[in-house]
Parts: sequence; structure tokens; C-alpha cells
Amino acid sequence: MKKHINCLFLLSLLSSCAPKAEIIKSGQHYKKHKDYKSLTKAVELMPETITTVQVKKILGKPIDNGFDYRYLVDSTGVNNCTIGAVFTIDLQGKITHRWVDEICE
Repeated sequence: MKKHINCLFLLSLLSSCAPKAEIIKSGQHYKKHKDYKSLTKAVELMPETITTVQVKKILGKPIDNGFDYRYLVDSTGVNNCTIGAVFTIDLQGKITHRWVDEICE
């Protein structure tokens, strides 16, 4: 069953504009190394209408604040704040915005 779900996920990425192999490769590299370059590339290649389920398949388990998902990297920025990707999620559970930068709060 799990293989079937993974195959469906990969097929859904095939229909997007970004090459699926690059997204998956960048996501796997991010999961292993938690680096800025692969996180940024994965986020940039994700289709505009990506779901939270797909984001978790690509990047792994997020820091889930209920209203956003966060994926952090292994370094800080010029303001000494953590760098990461933030996916804003609306009340219906859909991603409405995403960005990669310093997260200073």
C-alpha cells in the first residue's frame, strides 16, 4: 500500500512544471544534510499548487505550528537568525505562501 501511495505521489509530480527528479533529489539531499542550497532548490522547483502532503514527502517532517510548516537549515544568517523555509497554511489546510530566508522572531 505504501509503495502505491509513493507511486501516486511521484505521478502527481510528473504533471507539474518542475522536473520531478530534481525536486526529489534536492529534497533527499536536504533531508540528509539540512543545507540551504538543496532546501532552496526544492522549494523553487515545487509546483505552485503543491499540497502539505507533497511537501512532507519531499522535505520530511516539518516543524508544524498549525498555521505554517518550517524547515530549518544548519546555519544562521547575517542577523544571527535561523535560516529556513516557511510554508504558510490557511484555515482549509492549503499552502498560500512560501519563502526561504532568515526567520527572526
